[in-house]
Amino acid sequence: MKLINILKEKWWVFALVLIFLFSYYIRALNIVPDRLLSFDPILQYRFTKYLVDWGHLPVWDELSYYTGRNNTPNDSPFFWYVTAVLYWFFKSFGFSLLTTTSYASAIYGAMIILPAFLLGRELSNKYGGLAAAILIGTAPQILVRTFGSSYDTDQFVMFFILLTTYLGIYALKRRSIASVSLAIAGFTAFMLTWNDFGFTFFILIGYVIMNFILSAFLGSKDKKVEIRFYKNMRSALSEVKYQMLVLLFIFLGILLIGYALKKDPLTSFSAFLSFAQNAEQWIVNISIAELQPFSIFNLEGWITAMGRFITGNSIIDITLFIIFIISLLIGIFISYKRDLQNLSFTITLFLISVYITFKGIRFTEYSSALLIILVSVGLGYLIEVLGKKNQLLKAFSIGLVLCIVVIAMNIGQQVGQNLGPDINANWDNAWNFLKMQTPEMSIIGTWWDPGHMITGLAERRDFADGAHCTYNCMYNINDRITDLGKIMATTNENESIDLIRKYQGDSPKVYWIASDDLIGKYQWLQYFGLGCDARVDQSCPLYIQIPQQSTSADQNGNIVLRNYGGSIQVFQGLNIPIPIYVQGINGAIFDEIIYYNNGNATSVKFNETEKSQLIQILKPLETQLNFRFTNQSIPMTVWIPQNYAYIVIIPQNLRNTVFTKMFMLEGQGLEHFKQVFRNEEVKIYEVI
Repeated sequence: MKLINILKEKWWVFALVLIFLFSYYIRALNIVPDRLLSFDPILQYRFTKYLVDWGHLPVWDELSYYTGRNNTPNDSPFFWYVTAVLYWFFKSFGFSLLTTTSYASAIYGAMIILPAFLLGRELSNKYGGLAAAILIGTAPQILVRTFGSSYDTDQFVMFFILLTTYLGIYALKRRSIASVSLAIAGFTAFMLTWNDFGFTFFILIGYVIMNFILSAFLGSKDKKVEIRFYKNMRSALSEVKYQMLVLLFIFLGILLIGYALKKDPLTSFSAFLSFAQNAEQWIVNISIAELQPFSIFNLEGWITAMGRFITGNSIIDITLFIIFIISLLIGIFISYKRDLQNLSFTITLFLISVYITFKGIRFTEYSSALLIILVSVGLGYLIEVLGKKNQLLKAFSIGLVLCIVVIAMNIGQQVGQNLGPDINANWDNAWNFLKMQTPEMSIIGTWWDPGHMITGLAERRDFADGAHCTYNCMYNINDRITDLGKIMATTNENESIDLIRKYQGDSPKVYWIASDDLIGKYQWLQYFGLGCDARVDQSCPLYIQIPQQSTSADQNGNIVLRNYGGSIQVFQGLNIPIPIYVQGINGAIFDEIIYYNNGNATSVKFNETEKSQLIQILKPLETQLNFRFTNQSIPMTVWIPQNYAYIVIIPQNLRNTVFTKMFMLEGQGLEHFKQVFRNEEVKIYEVI
């Protein structure tokens, strides 16, 4: 009987446990032992490993931003320490640190549902709390950054955004020593997790301001305007006084503990405001896809900002979106009827959620969590209100929420099945080569993207690793990004060498990476390096990379024709592959071809006589190819890789760049770069 009574009274606890387990499950579906997602997770792993190996964090980062990074990233030590503790436990079961970080990422991601439940319940009821937990646990826009193998601070940041928001509103409502102390503790942990932890403190400030405004206008119900205004203002001023005192105590507590821990909370608060106002102060942010502008003022934008719950069925997706919007409005309306404080908070969350989407697609992760809370508040109220009318309406409301839960779980599972770590043998071999075949103190250069892998996997110094060198750097990130772009975008090899030597320091060797991903990213190398923006300036066209779509074979099974994007065909019936540009019924050859002959990059540039002869040779194929050859040629170069998976059209302005010579010509034409490693994706050069 006791167990039955416990189940009846605390059923929501068991439901929350199941939600946690499912949230973990969809995040751990594709965990691969000893594998992490690339980029920032590798940075986090590197410092966790240092902590595990040495028992403390480094006082000097000897690898990143070499020749001038005299500080170590220290805005997330709590994250590293928690993982280190988990590793000391899991290593007895044979887990490596890499594997531990993968599973830890899934655990941290699932933990986000706990403060989501608390916040949803605080603003409505236990139904709203459970709805918030399951929706935040499965929301694709959150899931894609909080899954296993994505060992980054996103999980902790999301957890503490919701937790400190809950603890802050809890303290402002209760105004007790215990509630304020809990809020200070939560903010302290957040301060040790994320440099911009002040985000939620500003949410609380916004709530206090909104509560004062609404209390001044909606507090008293007295019919006489003068009396109502007097009562409202007196009550609002009294309320805001106590709330400001609570915020002051929390703020002072954060300052005292922060400075005692050798943190600088005031700088963190100002840093958050600075970034929110001017994200482009570091020019690398301009090129980061997740920081690109985002518009919430359309259906797709709203769906993304609310978690991106998409099934692919337009009827279901639109219906779900409409239910979410109605639920959000229900939550606001019932809060207006019942609790002015909750109304103030829901309106504040809504306004902040909309505002942060303007900072780029990256921040829809946070808007999703906040808007889902508001949707869940409405769902919780819906069950409660309809349940009081009659059992049929209660059953309907619960059934509606369960349908939403099933859809959300299905979407979450499908998204989880497509998430996992990077598995790329070509890059693995490149990192292994650098780690095992280059001097230990060597410095490795390329575009900034692979910087974390250079330091974390190859264990070598790098020139730059993204946007993490924000202060105390010799040659700051803007200088380095500009120089990295110019090193590969210039046609003057000596200019490249001079820039490379600028950063060499006392490294005995410099190695340079040219990789296939830079073909698609080249607009940024050219934009930052040479100042020419191909998006608006036709004088600096970019590489055109076209994937292979189909092939045609002869009677013996030999491929004789390859089709690229419908407009380019490569004929292989001669001793060299011949790319042909097809437009309507006309076909034209290109001035130059770079292809591989016995594994060697070979350049063939046709003069006018050779072009005429080639066209005459190809003329008999016109009927078979279904177009006619023109006497005009395309004044561009076509590079054909060994595997024929794609081709690259090289405009004249890029034909002699250092990058073209490195990647497409395998170093031909370069005097100071000696190729020491290559595969289909990565070419590594020793700078001589």
